[in-house]
Amino acid sequence: MRRLLAAAVPVAALVASLGCDSMVRPETRAVYGPWEEGLTLVYENPSRPESRLQERVKTSLLSGEGRTVVETYTTLAGAMELTFRQERGRVSFKVDGGREIEMLPEGFPDRVSTWESRGYVNHIVGRSRVDLPGVKLPDPEVVGIWVESEPVAGPPDQRTRTLLVPDLGEVLTMTWKDGRWVTLNRLAGQGFTDPPIHRSAR
Repeated sequence: MRRLLAAAVPVAALVASLGCDSMVRPETRAVYGPWEEGLTLVYENPSRPESRLQERVKTSLLSGEGRTVVETYTTLAGAMELTFRQERGRVSFKVDGGREIEMLPEGFPDRVSTWESRGYVNHIVGRSRVDLPGVKLPDPEVVGIWVESEPVAGPPDQRTRTLLVPDLGEVLTMTWKDGRWVTLNRLAGQGFTDPPIHRSAR
């Protein structure tokens, strides 16, 4: 699983929407996670180039006031699939039995600045322009949200920071190590690998 799926915010360390109506986000606020069918994100760990991860939106369907998104994750070690729920700024994923694990709370990032999930406390530490060498983002002027996470009980130096951007989610994750921030995962590429699967809303 991704390092911060185990914490609370989305991070791409896993393992190491179509018709006119279905492609429109039902939320008025930005969604800090991928949601467009066919969108594929590629992540890499700079210190381990062989551990690349591909994240792809398999399906994306309007559901009530939000959206249900199925994503596939592929590495050299294998593949897995997760189902996410996006609604009013909240992002969660489903586990066995249909239980949902919250990653981002409702109202993120404007109405909530601190939250706890699965033994981690998370808080917004700031906003930043996004500059990823070699990666062309849909909006070159996009502003990302930095979220810092640390265990509620455990060594205080076990901290991570994740930069989240609208419609993509995680683009950069760092961990505090030996007195400095070290990159764990970074977005290395994004685009549409093939046409969306669904042609109409359900």
